[in-house]
Amino acid sequence: MISVTLPYLLRRCAAKFPTKEAIVSDEGRWTFDAWDRNSNQRAHALASLGITKGDHVATLFLNGRDVLETYLALLKLGAVLVPLNTRMTSTELEYLVEHSQSRHVIHGPQFKGVIEKIRDNLPKVKAWIGCEDAAGPDPDLNRLMLEQNDDDPMVDVAEEDMACILYTAGTTGKPKGVMLSHGNCLWAAINLAQDSTFSRHYRVLLVFPLFHAAAFSLVNVSLYMGCTLVCMAEFNPKAVMELMVTEGISKMAFPPTVWNFILQLPDLDQYDTSSVESISSGAEVMPIETKHKLMRLFPRAKLGETYGMTETVATITTLDPRYVMEKTACVGQAFTNMEVRVVDDADRTLPLGQVGEVVARGPNVMKGYFRNPAETEQTLRGGWLHTGDLGRLDEEGFLYLVDRKKEMIISGGENIYPREVEEVLYTHPDISEAAVIGLADPTWGERVHAVVSLKAGHILTEEEVIDFCAQRLAGFKKPKSVEFMAKLPRSPAGKVLKRLLKGERS
Repeated sequence: MISVTLPYLLRRCAAKFPTKEAIVSDEGRWTFDAWDRNSNQRAHALASLGITKGDHVATLFLNGRDVLETYLALLKLGAVLVPLNTRMTSTELEYLVEHSQSRHVIHGPQFKGVIEKIRDNLPKVKAWIGCEDAAGPDPDLNRLMLEQNDDDPMVDVAEEDMACILYTAGTTGKPKGVMLSHGNCLWAAINLAQDSTFSRHYRVLLVFPLFHAAAFSLVNVSLYMGCTLVCMAEFNPKAVMELMVTEGISKMAFPPTVWNFILQLPDLDQYDTSSVESISSGAEVMPIETKHKLMRLFPRAKLGETYGMTETVATITTLDPRYVMEKTACVGQAFTNMEVRVVDDADRTLPLGQVGEVVARGPNVMKGYFRNPAETEQTLRGGWLHTGDLGRLDEEGFLYLVDRKKEMIISGGENIYPREVEEVLYTHPDISEAAVIGLADPTWGERVHAVVSLKAGHILTEEEVIDFCAQRLAGFKKPKSVEFMAKLPRSPAGKVLKRLLKGERS
């Protein structure tokens, strides 16, 4: 009986579309057959270095051929991927390697410097494995693989086996290691293939590193469908638009912040966007003004939104393009293979329209948090994933996110949801970014504080921002103070790090 795992998806693509382009990057172009055979060679090379089924292997890569081939090689061996955040400091990386109990670390050539900083502090690591590093002291995977045959190692890997440990962004504390099985990853891919705009002929732009659940899911659904992955090592808005034209990109997915960077490029009308059939967003609700601008820039594309978490491999709900402009601040309906409820503090289902915590369940929900049974039990209590997000459901099952449960502001006994205020701020023509937080207030308990970033060359005063909001919001919701920053602090997933904003002002 076939066990449908991530390696199976690659084997199937290699059999069905052997000559179809699978990976495109600065390094070259590879077919599905080449991806499959190269990953086999890498698997044999990694096995020769002592990696076996169940081993936790940390990786530090930018996007490209090396990371995609290495990931599939490790998965074919039944090893557990631990993708490291490429933007973390050496101290943060040390924590992830130690916490994940990784005994091997594989890295791209761009990270030789940081590897040298951390290796002496991690004596439990058995081997540090480089790529394109033949002159260094460590094994060079790209050289070793050339000495191996390209037969599939055919290790017995089951759907319930762990595929990876993806670490959360740590926006509310230490990053947590989310344990995901092959089955979790597969069902997330099925959700996207079934309910989002995906087609087999798509050329999918892969920009964000694979430590991010959304990017990891984008790879998996592309493997499931047989799409071509066009890789960028690092994000650059101008380079994104140029690559879109030269490679005929069909599908692009970015958080709203990144879309805003693209929309602020000069002379956007010079780019031929006719190849783009699907654009989507996640990480946070997209402001309505951003939606209007994107639909004008990509007139042939369908615009969708997806809501998910690392704990669900980035899939909980999706907003069909038909409703993107009709249902504002909405993240859509539960994926076909997901269930969503809104509950009170006692986990009782709330009536439609009432705000409570969003909980979800489905086959893509994580196995738990690595080495954190207490947090696992609390988050998965009653068999439902407790997201920590506040939302409400309408009569058609559409979910409207209100805010993070921990970020709700209570001022003078009134509940204020920062997202509602941020939505108004984003409609101001001079504002590029906005975040709203609650600060301690001796009279009201908390007061609404707005932190905004202005578009280049634009000027606003605190009074002007407050007056703008006062005309569009109830008096108790408007900001009582405004602060201007050149750029808001964000996580690798594009989310504003509100704990940093609060910490600096508490």
